[in-house]
Amino acid sequence: MNILHGLIKGILSVGLLIFGLLLLTNLVVALQTPLGDFLINDKLGQFLAGISAVFLVLLYWLTAVPAKEEHFLTFENEGGAISISVKAVNDFLAKLADEFAGIIRLRADVATSRNGHIDVRLDVSVKAGTKVQQLSQVLQQRVRESMRDNLGIAEIHAVKVNVSSIVIAEKPASGRSADRADWQTEA
Repeated sequence: MNILHGLIKGILSVGLLIFGLLLLTNLVVALQTPLGDFLINDKLGQFLAGISAVFLVLLYWLTAVPAKEEHFLTFENEGGAISISVKAVNDFLAKLADEFAGIIRLRADVATSRNGHIDVRLDVSVKAGTKVQQLSQVLQQRVRESMRDNLGIAEIHAVKVNVSSIVIAEKPASGRSADRADWQTEA
């Protein structure tokens, strides 16, 4: 249904835009189109109708873009309700990459299902030689602990780790913390 609605919206917008441009073309280029002469005989009327049609299409498309609605995780405690932005949780979890030497990049995506389950998906890039199985297990535990201890979210349905790339390790950066867990194979 959304596809049909989008198709109709697109056809109507393009049609109205073409109509407006044809009316304006009738005036500016002095190209006589049967449409302009048939609908509106005077030049001022054609100009106003053409400008109005083009303006309406542009106004529609500028205002029809839906604003991204921010989603929140809401839960109750003894003091009342607490809501935390999903974006804030994603940013918080992305910072866990700093705790693991084998992780180059971590992107978190927290989602809630209709039945209230909280699912966490982590897309990570790891250094070559990293023990992915062990790193993933520890990372899953760390996400659960961190969300429970720091955010007060204890009911996490699933933590899924997707290794999106394995990158050849570069020389360690000077700003790296010495207390990061090293999950790489022994050389």
